[in-house]
Amino acid sequence: MKSFLLRTALFVVLFLFGLLCLLVSLTSYNEAAESKTWQKLNATVATVSFSEEMGSKGMTYCPLVNVTFELNGQQYTYPLELSKRPCRSSLESVERSVATLREGKVIEIRVDPAKRDRVRPSTYSLGGGFFLGVFLGTLAFIGAIAVLVFPAKKSVKLKRRESISHSTFSKKEVQEKARELLAAGTAKSEVFSQLSGRGVKDSHLAYFIASYADPIRCYEHDRKVNILITIMLAQALMAFFWGMDIGARMGPTAKWVVGVSMTLIPLFLVWGFYNHRVGAYNAYIILTLPQLPRSLQGFASSPTTTIIALAISIVILAFVWYVRRKIFPDFVFVNPRKINGKYLFTG
Repeated sequence: MKSFLLRTALFVVLFLFGLLCLLVSLTSYNEAAESKTWQKLNATVATVSFSEEMGSKGMTYCPLVNVTFELNGQQYTYPLELSKRPCRSSLESVERSVATLREGKVIEIRVDPAKRDRVRPSTYSLGGGFFLGVFLGTLAFIGAIAVLVFPAKKSVKLKRRESISHSTFSKKEVQEKARELLAAGTAKSEVFSQLSGRGVKDSHLAYFIASYADPIRCYEHDRKVNILITIMLAQALMAFFWGMDIGARMGPTAKWVVGVSMTLIPLFLVWGFYNHRVGAYNAYIILTLPQLPRSLQGFASSPTTTIIALAISIVILAFVWYVRRKIFPDFVFVNPRKINGKYLFTG
């Protein structure tokens, strides 16, 4: 029942996120297509300047380009809509974006007949947000379909210490045989001896054996796993609000896309921890370790906050490592234990 509810929740999250991404992309597409129907005119660049805006993430620079054009015998001067996101954190980058728009230069523009103050370059096209939305939306829909089409498989148990024939198997078959033998109570070292040289590398076989989540260990450390899941859900919530803050500077819709997208990794980790997948533990370790030195960048400006944040990150990382060792004791860093060229297993 719990597995069904978790799969349902994951499907709903992926489906809604994919739908939101595609809606954002559709909005960008409609805006670009709409400008193609506007009246095309020649305009003269009147002024080019830059404004500075101090936000929560530092200084941002915005280009301000005014153009002068004549419509129906009257002359107008209005700002030019360069793109959906003209502001950037680098002044050099903003200057490069308007390098071709020199004062006095004649350019082609498109003017909205209904609102003459809406002026865009004739080259106004789909921005990077459109392609990012399509890409993320497609991935989300593929993930949602995968959740429905590929349900968790139940292993077929063998009798205790049942051996297998000496035939060669595919990688998937070896993995299934290893899990069946382990579920039947066969010792890990014996499973390795029986399946070694049957069509896969010993490193892969060792990973299959070491990544097997023993039901007894999972039951004994269920409370620790639940604590991990709670921590990941809290991180997903914080990531959502952080993404909302970042996306709010891009647009009213973008804040939802960025906010939801930043929750995907924590939610996938929740799914992995709940289903006792060693890959979730390894992924968290690999993703967190490179971030620890970066967390010291703000030490000069706010040492106390930086030290507290670093300490929390280290404690959570250590706890993830601790729980993984309890459920998957045969891993060293992210690989099975290997001493003097031989894989060693517990139990």
